[in-house]
Amino acid sequence: MEYFWLTVALVILIVLLRKPFKEQVLGALDARAERIRRELDEAQRLHEEAKALLAKYQRQLHEGESLAQEILERVDAEQRRLEAKMREEMRAATERRTQQALERIAQEEARAVQEVRARAADLAVRATRELLAERLQGELVQDLMRKAVREVQERLA
Repeated sequence: MEYFWLTVALVILIVLLRKPFKEQVLGALDARAERIRRELDEAQRLHEEAKALLAKYQRQLHEGESLAQEILERVDAEQRRLEAKMREEMRAATERRTQQALERIAQEEARAVQEVRARAADLAVRATRELLAERLQGELVQDLMRKAVREVQERLA
């Protein structure tokens, strides 16, 4: 009979402890489930934020690539423009220098022709003097010389 009373006491003890034990165990399990649910919600929220940030950075990357492409296109266009400008400036400078060289050549030619004429006139005057000095004498020579010098000067001018 002892076992009977022990069994009854054990059953009563189990019935009495069952409710607080059940509340504690189920409460702990519910609390843990709630904590897990919150962590899952937080993980879901963080996942959404990460996706949003990823999309934002991908958009920024795409915009940066587009901007870099635009900059490269502008640089290329500017380079072509500057090359064309420099070629034109070089052509103009070459033409200017060529024209200056041609002008200098023409000036030197004119100066050389003038110098040759002057020397030829000088030689003609000297030769005439010498010839006249040999053949003619006095006042007649002086008049002829003056006329010859005037004539040479008129022709050279």
